[in-house]
Amino acid sequence: MDLFLKYSIVAILSSHVLAFKFNLTKVTSFPIKYPGFTSLYEIFDNSVNSSKYDLLISTFDPVPFSTDTVQIVPDVGKHLLSNSSNIIPKIVTTKVTWPNEISGVPRSVFNKTMVAIPDGFLVPFKTDGSISLVDIDGKGPYKLTDDQTGKWFYHRVVWKDMDLDGDLDILTCRAREPVIGIGKDSEMLWLENPGNYYSPWRPTVIAHGPDIFVINTVLNTTDGPRDCLIAAQFFTSSLAIYWVDNKIANWTDVSKIKSRVIDNSIGNVFDVTVTDLNNDGKPDLLVTNNGESGSLYAYEVPSDFRSGDFKRHSLAAGFKPGKSGTGKGAPGAAMPVYPNTKVNASKPSILMSGDDDGKAYYLEPLSNEPSDWTYSMMIFLNAGDGTVGELSFADVDGDSFVEVFAPSYSTNELFVYRFT
Repeated sequence: MDLFLKYSIVAILSSHVLAFKFNLTKVTSFPIKYPGFTSLYEIFDNSVNSSKYDLLISTFDPVPFSTDTVQIVPDVGKHLLSNSSNIIPKIVTTKVTWPNEISGVPRSVFNKTMVAIPDGFLVPFKTDGSISLVDIDGKGPYKLTDDQTGKWFYHRVVWKDMDLDGDLDILTCRAREPVIGIGKDSEMLWLENPGNYYSPWRPTVIAHGPDIFVINTVLNTTDGPRDCLIAAQFFTSSLAIYWVDNKIANWTDVSKIKSRVIDNSIGNVFDVTVTDLNNDGKPDLLVTNNGESGSLYAYEVPSDFRSGDFKRHSLAAGFKPGKSGTGKGAPGAAMPVYPNTKVNASKPSILMSGDDDGKAYYLEPLSNEPSDWTYSMMIFLNAGDGTVGELSFADVDGDSFVEVFAPSYSTNELFVYRFT
């Protein structure tokens, strides 16, 4: 365990103890084979001064040599406003191999609507992943990685100007985990944007160790703010932070990149998000670990993250996969949410995928006191002993109440809920 880590464990209250301020009501569901990740691609419409959202869905079939897809429901809010019970996603591309966290490419990058696809996994015959872009109308994909060093799989694309040249580059992590034999490795790297997407982008490795998910944030120090990358290291079982030891965050100078371990005692770290969880005006980390008995954690970020104590709080624990087996674990990713976009002056609530426990959860803080880390928790989706993938949410229909999209991988359905 990192010497800078302090922790406390908070009792968990079951959902029947107190009433919830908000509830989740099922709006609809629609069939889709093997949905894994969802995301919402926000597209601002200047003509009406509002946004619409395209629902992006990745699907992957565990059978070797089978077809995987990226699919889309254009302007999903319009479907919900029309009370449509017959949502049929459109296939964007089948030229992918186990697509993971798909996401919309910021329109400023190429002045067009595109999807970023990180793919590949440790499934037999699907380990040769890449990062590619595809037009929303299906043209492509355009492969940006040229993995001459071997087969890698990728899970997330973060758009960030790493070299301060004015355009957005790609920050990502990659890993290879052979089921048998040698060759395991993991890297955090960035791909330099050359101004086009027709040829591979030049990679620069930042560090070895980060493997699945990374986020970008700015945190304070006694010398002023620093640009930071926080890595949820799954296979290497560590929560780590990286930063440029300079007020100007140019990630091209490797000699200026520093790092420290926040926590290496919780097992396989699944994902991390930065938010002010306890409404004290300071950032916190929302973290899940994934395994046979997984947990949801909060870490208080110290006034100087480079040397201070990250105090840990256990928000919920004891999540177990519905079926035992290699690679099975719970829970999945957690994310802060305000159920009503107009009510955001207090603590945020939390949405969480159960991953292989087949559930989706909503956690609501019991008070607005900064020192109170207790939550009520409800299960709003129970898909049996299968898998629930990555959730996404937004107010897609403009009524201020947030909709939640939950992929039920094992039952071949995608559920839509609305906060009420």
